[in-house]
Amino acid sequence: MKVGLIQVDGKMPNLALMKLSRYHKNKGDDVRIIDLSSLRIDKWYGSKIFMGGSGYDIKSKLPESIECLVPDYEKFNVDYSIGFSSRGCIRNCKFCIVSEKEGKIREVDMDWIKHSKVILLDNNFLASPKWKEKLQHFIDNKIKVNFNQGLDIRLITEENAEVLAKVKYYDRNFIKRRIYFAWDDMKYEKAVRKGIKTLINAGIKPSHLMFYILVGYNSTHKEDMKRFEIIREYGADPYIQIYNNRKDDKWIRNFARWVNKRLYKVCEFKDYKRNKR
Repeated sequence: MKVGLIQVDGKMPNLALMKLSRYHKNKGDDVRIIDLSSLRIDKWYGSKIFMGGSGYDIKSKLPESIECLVPDYEKFNVDYSIGFSSRGCIRNCKFCIVSEKEGKIREVDMDWIKHSKVILLDNNFLASPKWKEKLQHFIDNKIKVNFNQGLDIRLITEENAEVLAKVKYYDRNFIKRRIYFAWDDMKYEKAVRKGIKTLINAGIKPSHLMFYILVGYNSTHKEDMKRFEIIREYGADPYIQIYNNRKDDKWIRNFARWVNKRLYKVCEFKDYKRNKR
């Protein structure tokens, strides 16, 4: 049988497609990849024969016989391993689907790791009871790790900060030293400040920290700017994430471009707004 797998979006290979590829190749099927992710298209139309994923159905998931497979790294031509060491989360953020889709946090096997570079997709890695054991495994085996979904700054302690400092953490391209966090609500200012200080005291450079800042959900423009200023105060990097891709708020979209393009390093926001085309 000839099987076509279509990746419509995303900068990384789709994990579900990688497992489906492995499943069909094991059956002797001819698997072909159609990658549409590099095309800049705002709206898609298609005739649905088979379609899945959380965007289509929040409860959709691969059959266990496929979910347990090691991703087809060869077919997707990647030199890193990608997957989960835990599923679910201890939080119940209203803007996030993880709690509804995956439930409470639980461990999963890590036999999908076949490379010296790993992209972790865990939704809340540090909430795992086995966080220390897993981090030590990465350290002992000199594995480069990308915490792709970010770590929970509210869970940072002196203990896990000291262990994290020994991990070879990197960005998604495994070029820059980077650990990702998120700051979604102004009410967590105290926890964010404490977490950043703890990480720095453990020997992690502020420039290695990147914070995703959610805007357009339940914050004011003033609070959005304040969170940005606090992150920069410590020398960490901010990245603005616009909730639900809002197009009705020009201030937010201008702010996101100013921050994410690092224009704040060359001009004030008021000057950017005044001079932007």
